[in-house]
Amino acid sequence: MAISIHPSHTHAQSMRRILLIVVTGSLVFLIPWIAYLSVSLPSSREVDQWDIAWVGFDFALVGAIGMTAWHAWRRRQVFIPWAMITGTLLICDAWFDIVLDWNSPDLWFALLSAGIGELPLAALLFYAARRLLRLTIERAWALTGHAGPAPRVSRVELLTATNWLRLDDLATDGSDVQGRARIGAARGSGNGVAQRVDAEA
Repeated sequence: MAISIHPSHTHAQSMRRILLIVVTGSLVFLIPWIAYLSVSLPSSREVDQWDIAWVGFDFALVGAIGMTAWHAWRRRQVFIPWAMITGTLLICDAWFDIVLDWNSPDLWFALLSAGIGELPLAALLFYAARRLLRLTIERAWALTGHAGPAPRVSRVELLTATNWLRLDDLATDGSDVQGRARIGAARGSGNGVAQRVDAEA
């Protein structure tokens, strides 16, 4: 039986190629750029707008923490990316606090805030995000008719048209009504799996 690919799937494949080119190109560019900066940047420099830079960063951090807390209270899957964003910003905050205060009297406070505040909270957010992602994968794995344990998070492929075509292989026989029902439930209206995980969490 011939398989037709929806135009949106073709568009997604094109976007994937563009993304791969841009990300890979950025990696190739940044490696020599870092080497250049390491020998060209001065070790000290006076700058203006120091207060605006830090206040602006803290505003972004507060916003990320607020969005993370909001989606955690509402038990939404979008908590996962927000938790990762917030954890990353917290690590950046700790890094710049320590490095920029290295030769100042404020170093002890930067180390203290990083050790008991920013880094533990970042670790907690990363752990929670990974744990919820793992639960989502396990639930989706069961809903699509797979037997046995779900694969590790690092080995799960992105959800694409090809993945759904593979799911169809689970129920190619018309008599496998239950298999097709599981696939339909997983596809649902776009958030069926998220609703089930949300209800069980």
